[in-house]
Amino acid sequence: MQALCSIRSTQKILAGVMIGMMLLVTACGGSPQSQQQASQNKAKLDQMLQHARSIGIPASALQDIVNQEQQLSSTSAPFTLFNDQADTDYYTNLATHYHQLEVEAKGQINAITDQYSQQAQQDMQNFQSALSAQRLRNVGNTQAFIQHYTTDASLLAAAQDPKDYAVISNDARKQIEALALLGTTANQLNTFHNTINQMKASRLDVTAMQVQYQSDLETLNAATTSPVFQNLSTLINAQYEEAVVNSTQALPFVSTAKLKDFKTQLNLLKTYGMDARPYQKLYDTDQAAIKKASTIQDFLVVSRRIDADVASMHDDLVQGASHYLVNKLDREARAWGQAHAYHDKFDGNNYIYTAGYTLDGIGYWLNRDLSWAWQPADFQAVIDQENDEFFNLHMLEADYNDRTPYNKVHATDLQMMQHYPSLQHGTVLMVSFVEQALRFYKDGKLIRAFYVTTGRVERPALPGLWTVQNRQSPTMFKSTDPPGSPYWYPDTPIQYAILYHWGGFFVHDAWWRVNFGPGTQFPHYDVGGDESFSGNGSHGCINMQGNEAAWMYANTDWNTQIAVY
Repeated sequence: MQALCSIRSTQKILAGVMIGMMLLVTACGGSPQSQQQASQNKAKLDQMLQHARSIGIPASALQDIVNQEQQLSSTSAPFTLFNDQADTDYYTNLATHYHQLEVEAKGQINAITDQYSQQAQQDMQNFQSALSAQRLRNVGNTQAFIQHYTTDASLLAAAQDPKDYAVISNDARKQIEALALLGTTANQLNTFHNTINQMKASRLDVTAMQVQYQSDLETLNAATTSPVFQNLSTLINAQYEEAVVNSTQALPFVSTAKLKDFKTQLNLLKTYGMDARPYQKLYDTDQAAIKKASTIQDFLVVSRRIDADVASMHDDLVQGASHYLVNKLDREARAWGQAHAYHDKFDGNNYIYTAGYTLDGIGYWLNRDLSWAWQPADFQAVIDQENDEFFNLHMLEADYNDRTPYNKVHATDLQMMQHYPSLQHGTVLMVSFVEQALRFYKDGKLIRAFYVTTGRVERPALPGLWTVQNRQSPTMFKSTDPPGSPYWYPDTPIQYAILYHWGGFFVHDAWWRVNFGPGTQFPHYDVGGDESFSGNGSHGCINMQGNEAAWMYANTDWNTQIAVY
């Protein structure tokens, strides 16, 4: 009997322990919902990170988020008895942190995508400038580069992800490098040609050298890649030396030609306001060495030294030229503008037509590009764009004297098409500052013409050749200037907007205006009566009447080009 009681007591104790263990287990681990939410949010974060990697977001941009996720994953829920609230709170906080990291990852994706997009657009502008500059020299296979540009422009229009924009940027930079080498090699070949002519004038036999030159020229005109240009450059130098070795009489001509080029570059450096003293010393040394040279070896040494000295000037030359030309453009634009000022009968003041070419217009953006430049190719890209802007300015000056009706083909339009070959094909919006007109071309044929209103003198529209960077219909414009500023405006609904330059430069409808056309970029009376927003030019945009903007938007696409002069 006593043994039976002992057994029952043991059973009760075990039953109590089992019930306690069940209560303990049910009291730990937190609510299933909180655990599930944490698990789901982590999975979403992992998916977002995987998506970011797949579209080309650099690992470095995601590393901080990855580290934070790893830290969160390494933690564990606190151990508590009879109360799972602490565990529930832990998983709730975990879910919140995972969600916050997911939001941060989305932000990084958007920021990096915008960064890559802007870089690709800038690289394409640089590509266009380099292509235009090289085309003016009428040497090389520029048609192949034009085809590359057209392909890249189409890719840019369709690009969405960073990896897409990276491909475009890489190819544009590759083509810019090749164009730069094309120019450098063409200079070498030109020097070679001049030397041949000098030797021929001295009745030296240059038959073999002329054959080499023709072969080099054919190679140059067919080449499209950097390695080919580099190999050709090496070959031309070797031909120089061969000519020197084979004709002792040619030595002074070769060296003198190179020294003359050195002097020209030195004078340019001084013009640009750069410190030319170190290079002047090199020039003086080379000049003295030529005078002393008497053997083949002497002249070879001097010739190579001149090549090295001229090459050492390159970076300073392009940097100096890029800064010099921005200010030169501003000076020339202001001088011509003041000499041909628009007399405004509305307020009695005189205004310049050329504000877009000053430091208040494109000069500001060129200086911005210069502040980002650090490689010679970057400075050279700015130089190419500056030279294009000088051409555009000359087109404005010619257009000023042209009395052709605004809705007819203008000679300046045709010259723009010759200067920028891509304008001969596809859809083009040709905008004239002087006429305040936009002419719509399709494959070089004028289709329609409209009066417009461009930017006021303080905030002019930007001259140049631009590609479509965004299309929005409808959208809302929000002022970046604070209330109280003379440039502030309330939130404004826009039906048709085409972005032609990053920074908020659009071609768009302006429903608040009634008057468009000549003089409306300056202070004037708008018959609509809204002088606060209609009585002056835009803030850099190209304004159109609503129904005309609707037609323009419907008949353009991402491949449309906008030429403003």
